[in-house]
Amino acid sequence: MVRILYLDVDSLRADHVGAYGQSAPTTPNIDALAADSVRFDAAYVANSPCMPSRAALMTGRYGIHNGVETHGRHSQQVHNPRHWTDWAGSWAESTENEHDWWHLPELFFQNRITTGGISSFPRHPAPWFYHVWHEFRQPQEPDAEGEYFQTPRAETVADEAIDFIVNLDAEEFFLYAQFWDPHGPYNRSESEIEEFRGCPLPPHPTAEQIAEHRTWDAWRSASHMEVESRDDLAEELAQYRAEIRYADRHIGRIIEHLETEGLYDETLIVLTADHGEEFGEHGLYREHWSTHDGTQRVPLLVKPPASFTAELGAREQLVTNVDMAPTLAAFAGIEPPSRWQGQSLVPLLRDPDADWRSHVVFDHGLYTAQRTIRTERWKLIRTYHPGMWGDTVPDYQLYDMVADPWEQDDRAADRPELVSDLDRQRLSWADRHLGSREDPLHVIARDGPAGFNAYRGSFSGKTT
Repeated sequence: MVRILYLDVDSLRADHVGAYGQSAPTTPNIDALAADSVRFDAAYVANSPCMPSRAALMTGRYGIHNGVETHGRHSQQVHNPRHWTDWAGSWAESTENEHDWWHLPELFFQNRITTGGISSFPRHPAPWFYHVWHEFRQPQEPDAEGEYFQTPRAETVADEAIDFIVNLDAEEFFLYAQFWDPHGPYNRSESEIEEFRGCPLPPHPTAEQIAEHRTWDAWRSASHMEVESRDDLAEELAQYRAEIRYADRHIGRIIEHLETEGLYDETLIVLTADHGEEFGEHGLYREHWSTHDGTQRVPLLVKPPASFTAELGAREQLVTNVDMAPTLAAFAGIEPPSRWQGQSLVPLLRDPDADWRSHVVFDHGLYTAQRTIRTERWKLIRTYHPGMWGDTVPDYQLYDMVADPWEQDDRAADRPELVSDLDRQRLSWADRHLGSREDPLHVIARDGPAGFNAYRGSFSGKTT
């Protein structure tokens, strides 16, 4: 029997979760879940931001293969044989095995495990996102001026999730619940924000860095986000942390309901995010725009069912959200589609010393076009298109993630041989995972990232 609850919290940075070292009281309920979980400390989304990340999750394939690397017109259709035919019956004559291309909810649906999705995300729009579910609910934003499809509240999402469980007429289920909070715009009250004023600040950006960012005329730069000082940064972070606390409160309601109904112990619970959020570490404030850790690294907690033998605690191995589809299939005892490209995390859940991969590769395609290789120590960022930051974002950046976790000291010029070696590994990965079409990140670089095309007319792009 399989019961799965997948909690997807938009824009949640790993280092703003208590279980990951955050000192502010942002996540008491998530921290309690973490105590019963395996915590992955080096978890990355394979693609960012929202649409590419969730395409990777739902298809079980990297953006280089599923075709979704950005927002806008390039994001509306995943790479799949069902889009190559004129009518659905053509599957019967296809040389492709339909099962090989199933999405994650489709795999459960076809195996008669009840599936439920709760998200306003199809309104992004992403038509592939709500493909083949038993039930899909779109929580409504408040009826007020300024509200739109990115502003449904966590309270509403939790209400829908609990209602789904209450009315569930099946013992097995896969329930996916997506929270927009703490994605902007921020909506917390003064009293909620006040709780996080005065909390410790990260080391970056420094006062000197903020002053430099004030000279930029680019999307989300300090001069356009009313950030003049570290005090202004503190206010931004207080609002962000208040939003996280709000989401955590309602995530706690769902978990409490499972406990009350006697379902918690035997439910596999996953909590993660689609991407993080950067706050000026590299010049952009309250934005997800690159493959730096502020955008790409996310929390990943996996609470196994009580019947599964796992060694709880931290894992240091490099994982991505593409690994989640085969992991969930393994818990359900279902053979994953052959086109899926991730690795099941089950061996790591059982044994923290299990053999694992030496590196991961991940992309960003909305404001820049970047592909990055991350090893245990090093991160090499290859920028194919710098967006409106051409003056400050070079073709290659190299960071020592052990000595320099905030990615402030670019070592590319000092270590040319290492850059070449990592770049060869990155290209080899791309060759192995590319589908039958042109690399979609190269298409974005050629046409311009969607966010860059949308906003470049509003700013000069001057960053030096």
